[in-house]
Amino acid sequence: MAAQERRIHILYRHVHVSAEKRSRDPNKTRPEWFSHAKCFHNLLQTIAADPQGHRVSLTVVYDGSLEQLQTDFIAPYIANEALGVKIQFIKGGSDINSFLITMSLARSLPVPDSDLIYFLENDYLHQHGWVSKVLELYNSPHQFDIVSLYDHKDKYILPMYHDLQSRLLLSQSHHWRTAPSSCASFIVSKAELERDFDIWASGKTDYHFFTQLTQKRGRVLLTPIPGLSTHSMEGYLSPNVDWAALSV
Repeated sequence: MAAQERRIHILYRHVHVSAEKRSRDPNKTRPEWFSHAKCFHNLLQTIAADPQGHRVSLTVVYDGSLEQLQTDFIAPYIANEALGVKIQFIKGGSDINSFLITMSLARSLPVPDSDLIYFLENDYLHQHGWVSKVLELYNSPHQFDIVSLYDHKDKYILPMYHDLQSRLLLSQSHHWRTAPSSCASFIVSKAELERDFDIWASGKTDYHFFTQLTQKRGRVLLTPIPGLSTHSMEGYLSPNVDWAALSV
């Protein structure tokens, strides 16, 4: 498949908000503007407004039942066929089980090796233009294996990263840096997913599987400067972006 035809397949992991505190970290401190509904609406907005948005498909990997879906904010989006949002029901019951099932779903996708799979959790906000910038990066001559759209604030403030050295790269319109790890929202090609599937599906936490990939196998992880998305945790937002303005 020609590079310009490459597509992005988003697997959006979601659970009913009533189950959020049972299945994920109950101690997360959220920004004042945060809601899961705002994050999903923002995702749809940024895809629709992007010149390359037609190359994106979106599947909600729903860890719950049809009955739960009926009272979920996401139901009207799925019911609106014009949006083209698909749904895949799973029974995970926990964040790690949901991730592992989604990994298996991604592996079974009948898509070319050059296509991109975006594993996305339901508490991320995106900047406009992220789709074009991702495709621009993958069409560049830079050599890398994994992309996260989150510019981790912890890499700038935590003592464990004071001696961290990163290589800076420039695509046509954005800066990128190498990073040792990320969260469980990231982009890989179908070929890369297959190549390191034993680590992706190892059951380890995101920090530990990324450490194995970057340190033991030499895989290159890139993150953008400034961030093109943010994990919605107070104190750890991607820096130097007005995320509150993007949450409306």
